[in-house]
Amino acid sequence: MRRIGVAALAAAGAMMAGCSAPSQPPPPSTPSSAVPSVGHGSFAYCLSQHGVPAAPGPVSEPPPGMDAATWEAAMSECSSLAPGPAG
Repeated sequence: MRRIGVAALAAAGAMMAGCSAPSQPPPPSTPSSAVPSVGHGSFAYCLSQHGVPAAPGPVSEPPPGMDAATWEAAMSECSSLAPGPAG
């Protein structure tokens, strides 16, 4: 009878260990440094990669404190990704 009790406790312990084991980590998400496709956000991403901080809306001039040469270089490099007129 004692063997059955020990076996039952061992089985219960193994089951509890399986239940309390950490679950699989979630699949990795897309890193924030991933390059977006030519679509939504690609222009802003390109500008940020060239030293221009993200702006809350459309921009047509350098933000306050931004070096004009950095702005011009970023705009030149990223102009093909800039949104155009709707239509």
